[in-house]
Amino acid sequence: MRTLKSVVVFLMLLVAGSVMTLSAQTRTISGKVFDSNDEPLIGVTVAVESATIGAITDIDGAFTIQVPAGKVVLNVSYIGFASQKVTVAPDQSSVTVHMSEDAVMLNETVVVGYGKQKKVNLTGAVATVGGDELEHRVTTSLSNMLQGTVAGLNVTTSSGVPGSSATINVRGVTSINDAEPLVLIDGAVGEIDRINPNDVESISVIKDASAAAIYGARAAFGVILVTTKSGAAKDGKATVHYSGRFGWQAPTTSTDYETTGYWSVYTINKFWQANSGTLYVDYTDQDMQELLDRVNDKTENPDRPWVVEDVRNGRRQWVYYGNHDWWHELYRDNRPMQQHNLSVSGGKDDIKYYLSGSFDKQTGILRENPDVYRKYNLRSKIDFRINKWFTMSNNTSFYSSQYSYLGDGSVENTLAYSARHALACFPQKNPDGSWLYSTPYLNYKVANGRHILLGEDSHRNVERGTDFSNTTRLVYSPIKELSFTGDFTYRLYQTRNTSRSNPMYYREYPDGELLSYATGAGANRLDESVNTSNYYSTNIFGNYTDTFNDAHHLTVVAGMNYEAWKSKNISAYGENLVSADLDDLDLVGQNAEGATITGVGGGQNEYALLGIFGRINYDYKSRYLFEVSGRYDGTSRFAKGNRWGFFPSASVGWRISEEPFFLPARRLVDNLKIRASFGSLGNQNVSSYYTFARLVSIANLNYTFGEGSVLPKYSTLGAPIASDMTWETAQQWDFGFDLTMLGNRLNLTVDGYIRDTRDMLTDGVELPAVYGASVPDMNAADLRTKGYEITLNWRDQLTLAGKPFEYSVGVNLSDYKSVVTKYDNKDKTFAQPYYEGMEIGEIWGFVTDGLFQSDEEAQAYAEQLDLSYVLKGQTGGWQAGDVKFVNLDGDNKIGIGSNNVDNPGDRKILGNSLPSLSYGITASVRWNGIDVSAFFQGTGNHYWYPDGESMPFWGAYSYPYLSFLQKDFLKDVWSPENTDAYFPRAMAYSASGGVLSNVNDRYLQNIRYMRFKNLTVGYTLPQQWTKKAGIESVRVYFTGENLCYWSPLKKHSKYVDPEGAIDRSGAYNNAFYPWQKSFLFGIDVTF
Repeated sequence: MRTLKSVVVFLMLLVAGSVMTLSAQTRTISGKVFDSNDEPLIGVTVAVESATIGAITDIDGAFTIQVPAGKVVLNVSYIGFASQKVTVAPDQSSVTVHMSEDAVMLNETVVVGYGKQKKVNLTGAVATVGGDELEHRVTTSLSNMLQGTVAGLNVTTSSGVPGSSATINVRGVTSINDAEPLVLIDGAVGEIDRINPNDVESISVIKDASAAAIYGARAAFGVILVTTKSGAAKDGKATVHYSGRFGWQAPTTSTDYETTGYWSVYTINKFWQANSGTLYVDYTDQDMQELLDRVNDKTENPDRPWVVEDVRNGRRQWVYYGNHDWWHELYRDNRPMQQHNLSVSGGKDDIKYYLSGSFDKQTGILRENPDVYRKYNLRSKIDFRINKWFTMSNNTSFYSSQYSYLGDGSVENTLAYSARHALACFPQKNPDGSWLYSTPYLNYKVANGRHILLGEDSHRNVERGTDFSNTTRLVYSPIKELSFTGDFTYRLYQTRNTSRSNPMYYREYPDGELLSYATGAGANRLDESVNTSNYYSTNIFGNYTDTFNDAHHLTVVAGMNYEAWKSKNISAYGENLVSADLDDLDLVGQNAEGATITGVGGGQNEYALLGIFGRINYDYKSRYLFEVSGRYDGTSRFAKGNRWGFFPSASVGWRISEEPFFLPARRLVDNLKIRASFGSLGNQNVSSYYTFARLVSIANLNYTFGEGSVLPKYSTLGAPIASDMTWETAQQWDFGFDLTMLGNRLNLTVDGYIRDTRDMLTDGVELPAVYGASVPDMNAADLRTKGYEITLNWRDQLTLAGKPFEYSVGVNLSDYKSVVTKYDNKDKTFAQPYYEGMEIGEIWGFVTDGLFQSDEEAQAYAEQLDLSYVLKGQTGGWQAGDVKFVNLDGDNKIGIGSNNVDNPGDRKILGNSLPSLSYGITASVRWNGIDVSAFFQGTGNHYWYPDGESMPFWGAYSYPYLSFLQKDFLKDVWSPENTDAYFPRAMAYSASGGVLSNVNDRYLQNIRYMRFKNLTVGYTLPQQWTKKAGIESVRVYFTGENLCYWSPLKKHSKYVDPEGAIDRSGAYNNAFYPWQKSFLFGIDVTF
């Protein structure tokens, strides 16, 4: 006990001594932090340099901090203000710090048409995305990276195929015709998905007409300005940056399909028999028992072989009892991908350079012989000063892509047609190694032979694309305030596609001959096509900017733009090639009749555009802001007399925060600006390149006269041309405000707009039948779009464990509605695509009241109402488990009335296919070398009624013989034992042409979603480690894209991504390339 007391006393003395020693080694410093107006700043981070000690100022701007004895350096930082280093002498105990607003932030510029403007002085609706916000994303498509990042920029992914591009529109549906935004890369027209994302310095999205008017006819539906990185003067030292990523991709949706032969055959036969009274798979009860005996066999058991040879109908036959997973035998879920980027930049005062190259590789879903997508980018950007008046720059880029895959003309064709007739009982090959294609138990062909072409590597396709662009620019600056710029751009881009098919060989009976499928997808044929486009553009403009009396700031831009585009395509094909492995049209041979079958095709287009433009900006003390601009455009795409159009705009802004009376509020509000604009723009992309010409089409007759071997041709005359056909015009009003508060921590931007698209090109006045011509195109429709956009961001900095802790949160939200205000459809009939007053995207359909629960209920209802319109030949009439349609108009008949708005029968508007809103949510933190960022993106309510051939949704209610049957599908099918099921009683073809083909509210799908779009976690190694190895910085990280999603659609289908819920053409709804999620690990190294 005495020993224990001695130890305790010793420890107490030790702690007391340590505290006294520590007190002697530290001291207290207090202070206050003010802005330039002597207002205290709240939340300023004060940290001791090279230590883990820090403090934050309180509401009075005061702080207290314990620092080591002796001289110390305090790092003082605050969002929106320039950071300072304050040296505190050994005998100094208090400090006062005055912080000035960050000049870089105050002078932050935004790229606009033919120049730059200070962000705080903008009067138009312009949003910016920095390259650093994109560089750690993993998609190969820049358009996909922009999805959800800018309010009002709507990006829709329409395919999961590697290398596919998203669809972009600015501020919603802007025309019933082509309405894509203008994309300019360093001032030249380009493709946004052909840019290396690592080369991007910034992206400006110009949304309103006033900011876009300087681009005139090219900018009716928004402008996206991409600025690439330039070199920086570093005393001749080069900066080398490498980024490498390795990982994999996987589907965003389930691929867990039915893999037991018994349930596959049982389900398909159940649906088929309900419709036709026969069996789809002609199996006996004993065959079904054999399948049931093997239902739990994951692999083939020697006692229960999956293929049995039997004699039936006097002939040896193979009988198939397998449990095959056709999806995973043909396709794979996890696929490798890699991305590499290398850049070198540097320069001196008179010359700067930036060189970069990148390589992306994605391996696709095809299992046996994978499809592979490769993309290459090169860029060279050199800026040099010739003398004190002249500077010159050259910007050269090259893009190349190649996608190799197997299929009958497209990889989507492979997925679509393999989705039929490959039931789980069937293998790909027979026991003798021959391919299974035809079997006596089916009237159809297994997988349409797509497994054969995948296994034989016989249907080779290569899609190649190249894009070369060069811009040379010369700037002459005789005085500081004035500059003249001239540039010339040449762009050559080309697509070259090759498609090869070969006969497919198979055996139907064990003692049968080897047969061939040599027509259609099995033809011995080679197709080649080349499309070449040349684009030329030149700009000449002057820029004058000056400030008078330190109050009046004036900027004037004026110039001209000329561009020309020419395109030519050539295609050729040949059949009966003498080699199955070599793909060359020189190898075309003769068929059995001695004929050589070849064909050629081609075409060419061109247009030219000339524009004269000008813009004047004036502001008084950055307080009152004015801008007027206009452009006079002429295009070759219209007839003489209608080629020219003038497109003016004007905008105003008032920075209320710069008013003297606002000074008391400046402690909280840093910037408050209201703005308004109006502008008119034109759209020349309304139809063909020759809208003024009545074109003649030439085609072949399908028979010959006499003994001729050459098909004769015939010509047809196109529809009459309206004599006054001209531009579509888009007139837009925009009202908005920008608010920055709390030391630039909080930023809020709100915009509302109204856009009237007038004179849209569409079907004009219907001609008398005796005229013998189709309806001419005319400027005969108008559209009004109303919408709003909100962007809110918060960013701040704290001290955590003596280290700066930076965090930010951002939200953007937008919505719009487009209504047809003029259309030549006086009866408002649904037989035409539009009518006056129609909201774009509206879905009309029938109202339902659940499912009939008994035959008596169904038959009694059918006796009360005429249900013939919705019955559509359903076998057995109305029965228990069928959909109950509601008679809305009270006429005792379920129908479509007069098929117009005034009398739609029993239909009403059920929803809209366009999102009610779109949003993006971002969050990021950075501390002690660790960075984490998360991004969520989604849409509000919008609806989809699945196409009748959408097998991933309808399953056997579509064409019933689907290869990829949903797992446990019968759990959702109505039966007397399953009366709460979502789907009605089993019935083949019900969705593709029967009762379910009637659009109704029960099966209308709400496809709103929120997607975990991106997660990035990184760590930057301390510089004291990396500099020892001569490396400036090293960052390692993980990044994931499209990680998961939440949507009401999942309740009824886990096989369709909400973005993939679109209607395709025919069989391409059966199965399609899945949407992808990506997981990559990367490293960034800077030397």
